[in-house]
Amino acid sequence: MFHFLNKNLNIQLFLLVVLVGWSTWLIFAKMTLLPQEGSMLMYQHLASLWTSNNLLVRVITFALVLTTTIGVIQHFNKNHFYENRTYMSGIFFLLLLNCGKFLHHFSPALLTCFFIALILLIYSPNESSANLKNRIFTFGLAIAVATLLDISAFGLVLFLILMISINNVTSIKDNIILFSGLLIPYIYAFALSYILDTLPVFVQSWRDLAVFEPVKQFTHQRIIDYATLAFFVLTIILLIIRGKRFLDNKLIIIRQAFTNNHLLLFSMLAFLLLGNVAFPVALTYLTLPASVYMGVAVIPKRRCVLVDIFVVALCVLLWL
Repeated sequence: MFHFLNKNLNIQLFLLVVLVGWSTWLIFAKMTLLPQEGSMLMYQHLASLWTSNNLLVRVITFALVLTTTIGVIQHFNKNHFYENRTYMSGIFFLLLLNCGKFLHHFSPALLTCFFIALILLIYSPNESSANLKNRIFTFGLAIAVATLLDISAFGLVLFLILMISINNVTSIKDNIILFSGLLIPYIYAFALSYILDTLPVFVQSWRDLAVFEPVKQFTHQRIIDYATLAFFVLTIILLIIRGKRFLDNKLIIIRQAFTNNHLLLFSMLAFLLLGNVAFPVALTYLTLPASVYMGVAVIPKRRCVLVDIFVVALCVLLWL
């Protein structure tokens, strides 16, 4: 099913519009605010805006989801996973968001997904070292802002370090530039808090930060949540194996991009456990790398019904 859908761009566009419409309805009609206690101070300010003008926050959320979807599609096409243009990665991303009811709650995870897509758009595995050096500072700034909104966004720091280390040779100077970019938003936030005489609030927000919530609440989930998590892991393993077999004879830059997706999955899986977003909402962090795996898995000429069954079954489990 998905294999044949991948060949028809018009149907993909139609489904993309339908899924965007579904997402819009969820954001403006169903979305609620998760408890903000124990979250990052910058996210608390954004959550406070929800109470005074939730329509504005819903519009911002819609813009972030739409931008992230476009980012996923551009990332997929830019790295030439498929020789023709395709929107399947964006379709899978929205399908996971909607079926998983991740848009029922305004959470830090949605913001981090946006920054993940932003980093993937800025970075290119076949980019020259000179161009990459010019963007390292931008990487640091973007990731630092993300971490001021969500503690789990520190996974992006690990992801960027691993990605640059594996794909490029960086000097000590480059690492200093990267961490300078990471520090500047924190210095600015600290200085602003000092000027506005809210420094105690800034410091207290770090002391009150709730961490390891997915770990703490793991034993309090429904049986269906455990089944969904186990099936999610099994599906990802299947998709990785199929994707690797398909890309084994492709150009090295394409294989590098696929390896980067492994690094992203590993980094966000590790740091979602650190954050204050509990299961099953915490799976939002994995929707972007998962959508890339799904997009690659439906490309091979030899279609695999098992992939369709696993993807559909996963969506059903996420919905339950």
